Amino acid sequence: MLEAVGDRKYISVDELKHITRMGMGPCRGKRCIARARGVLKAHGIELTGDATPRAPLSNQVTLGDVYTEGRKEVYIFPKGNDVQHEEVKVFIAGGGISGSGLFRYFGEAGLKPVMVNWSRGASWRNIGGGRPAFSNPDIADIAQHSHEIFKGIQKVHNINYKPTHYVNLVHDEATYKALDASRAWSDAYMVDRKDFKKEISPLWDDTRDTYSHALITRDCWQATPGRVIDYIRGIGVSLGGRYYEDCELLSVWRKGDKVVALVRNHEGKYIEYTCGHFVNAMGWGAEKFTDMLGIDTGLYPVKHQAFITRRLPMMGPNGGALDMIIDRRHYKGFSAVYGQQFEHTGQIIGCASPDTDAYETRQNIKYNSKEFLEIVSQVFAEWIPGLKEVSFLACWAGRYTEPRYIVDPEVGLLTGLRGHGFMLGQYLAKLYVDKYLGREVPSYMKDLALSGHGLSENAFK
Repeated sequence: MLEAVGDRKYISVDELKHITRMGMGPCRGKRCIARARGVLKAHGIELTGDATPRAPLSNQVTLGDVYTEGRKEVYIFPKGNDVQHEEVKVFIAGGGISGSGLFRYFGEAGLKPVMVNWSRGASWRNIGGGRPAFSNPDIADIAQHSHEIFKGIQKVHNINYKPTHYVNLVHDEATYKALDASRAWSDAYMVDRKDFKKEISPLWDDTRDTYSHALITRDCWQATPGRVIDYIRGIGVSLGGRYYEDCELLSVWRKGDKVVALVRNHEGKYIEYTCGHFVNAMGWGAEKFTDMLGIDTGLYPVKHQAFITRRLPMMGPNGGALDMIIDRRHYKGFSAVYGQQFEHTGQIIGCASPDTDAYETRQNIKYNSKEFLEIVSQVFAEWIPGLKEVSFLACWAGRYTEPRYIVDPEVGLLTGLRGHGFMLGQYLAKLYVDKYLGREVPSYMKDLALSGHGLSENAFK
């Protein structure tokens, strides 16, 4: 055995096995390797690495077993649980803010939609803010129309709506130019660092020079997401629509010019909905069902994290709530840190957006990362030092969908809202239904179509 090793100082476990087969019979188990390790070590030779498992001698799966053209999964049901069948005009998969908006507007069109929702998605745990401040004027237009919808709801139902400002902090020349240019299509003004205590918070730490200016955008808002969703769903129900919670979409397929959606409801019963129009409004997870229908979207989910504090006194200007403050530096693995104070509770709620979306794709959302907790703690405490003494009430994670909005009734998609669903979803749902009904829509709807170029938004993502 030692002759086969020669003058080398290290050999691997696999090579040892090969040598022992030649020189002293098969080497099996840990005892054999331990014995050989001792012999080699006495001669100054170190055994390294682990054994690799032997590859299978044969694999009985053929290519034809894996690739079966024209075949699809077949669901086999227990005898006592027969599948129910129902025909509907419109079926909406996904009950977040955009899906619930579709439910409302299809209801107002007299189409009595059916909507199903599974789990509590991003619309239920977002930070409740809206803004018209975008680098793209078309997206700003969508936001302004969305704001009108929020204001209209507040007139008839309390959603804790409050007009606010968005404070975009300037840390370099490029950010200054992008923010300053956006003033052409938004109601905003630029302030110098010396005015931060007056314009942002009397508690602001003005000894730091991290930021030179801040763009303060008017005509922004906050509201409670759950109250908004409950209200707009209620409109759909009052007009003959039906929605089902904890109802899982299992499969979709085409049947002539219609789509069949197989779902399992919260009682474990299976229902096949044959629908004249199927809308995928699921946000992340939408791609599973677009694939079933042969639609390639290029969408992917990104983990996004948030926090909320305990109740606090008002910290904004003139004794009001702290407006939404945003730091858009690419710093410590994040591209933006932002948050606001809810006027009706005094709690600060905030997020941090990842710098590299690809890294966060499919990350586990059951926990918050140490890096997230560190970045929000640092940035918020540097803004207002007194927040160092404030505890997190809760932290959580969800998903938003990148890289572009898709609003296209031709293929049945309202998805990919990039974390902008709460502020844009209702108006996008209205545009979707208007286009479906043949009504006049803005010219940028062609860009929102699956075949369009999308609406680019990078500076104020």
